[in-house]
Amino acid sequence: MELLRLSFLLVLALLVSACNEEPSSIPEITNLTVEPMLVEEFTDTVTISFDYYDYNGDLGHPDPNITSLSVKDSRLQFEDFYHVQPLAPVDANVPIQGRLSVRLNNLFILGNDSVEELQFEVMIQDRRGNWSELVESDTITVYRP
Repeated sequence: MELLRLSFLLVLALLVSACNEEPSSIPEITNLTVEPMLVEEFTDTVTISFDYYDYNGDLGHPDPNITSLSVKDSRLQFEDFYHVQPLAPVDANVPIQGRLSVRLNNLFILGNDSVEELQFEVMIQDRRGNWSELVESDTITVYRP
């Protein structure tokens, strides 16, 4: 009976210790929104916003020449990169969360049609070089008046 009780406690201790894994140091992006969803080319400004979470607070960079936000128009082959200023003090090693927005001016139609649809693909990189998972927006429509 004592052996059974000891075995049960050992299994319970192993289960509890397995549940205490270290939080991920990879940044997270959620709740990606784009406004407006219907865009007049060369006229409307598009705002892409998302919630971020980073366990160790190393999002953004003090050097304005270093980019850490990737935004890709699904119609194009390559992404555009943007600078993000530090979202917490550079020396801090604290969990951070918030909402980040980027404004895009002058979207336009690439072909000869009067309407095109696209999605944006967004990722953010921390100062250690870890990229978040890619998050894709809903479909946006660009039209020519």
